Amino acid sequence: MNPFFQIAQGVVGAILISLFFILRSSFGEARHTLSIIGAIILLVASGYILRTRLIRWGNRQVWLKYHQRLASLGLALVLIHSAAQPLVWHSWLAFILALLNLGTGVGVSLTAQRTRRILLRCHLVLAPILLLTVVLHGREKLDHEEFFPLTEVHNIPCAKCHTSEALLFSIDPYFETDLDSGGVISENLQWEFGLHGTSLSRETTISTKEKGNRWLVIDSKNEEEYTVEKADERLTVHADAVYEAYTCLTCHVHNTPEIQEAHESHGVKSYNACLECHQTVLNGIKYGNRKANWGYNVW
Repeated sequence: MNPFFQIAQGVVGAILISLFFILRSSFGEARHTLSIIGAIILLVASGYILRTRLIRWGNRQVWLKYHQRLASLGLALVLIHSAAQPLVWHSWLAFILALLNLGTGVGVSLTAQRTRRILLRCHLVLAPILLLTVVLHGREKLDHEEFFPLTEVHNIPCAKCHTSEALLFSIDPYFETDLDSGGVISENLQWEFGLHGTSLSRETTISTKEKGNRWLVIDSKNEEEYTVEKADERLTVHADAVYEAYTCLTCHVHNTPEIQEAHESHGVKSYNACLECHQTVLNGIKYGNRKANWGYNVW
């Protein structure tokens, strides 16, 4: 029995499952679903331990075959969910443990005698730890109650509000020359970002993503990245950090020149974080700050 064949079946199955959910919505919305399915499948795959320790019925090789398929399926879903880009320590922990589980599992199938026993023990120890870290990672990512409860109309996928390129503000097309020059950011452009509530370090650099249309502003000192886009003779600045920036603009459509002008006329340069100014009440609890009586604090 070739273990790589069983593993390949699991990986192909994970790709097909991922495509099904991604095509129905988007990758951002499908990630959480993929992680839940992967965790459940890993739990089912762990049933192979019962066959070797407690239950004696059934052919052991058949159990092993399905264990390899299910384990590789679950691990592949977890890895696809991560997009190979863990963001925080508990994401990295789950990512590394998934790789170690996959590696030790393959090693057990390919080695013999003493080496196999050592790898098997490592595999048996790592498997339950991985399940615990997946649960921890899920709880850490979804503990939203202290900031904003995901209830009623806000019970939506994370990707609806947490976007990889949330609109921050717009700047004058005049600065296209500074962007095209690349290298260390100019003082004029650095000053313009500061006027819109975004302070950049002197080490900030600019690189071209798409010539004449998209630029990447990298502030390595503050560990921040921004994308500048040219559209309709305007330059728009977007946050480029997944989950660290949020926007209400996906559902509450304010991304128009009229709304931009209305905000900027009040001196509001960075208006993707709506709760900084607009107060709302959910389940009897107030969220956000009402900074002025402008008459549109209710969403």
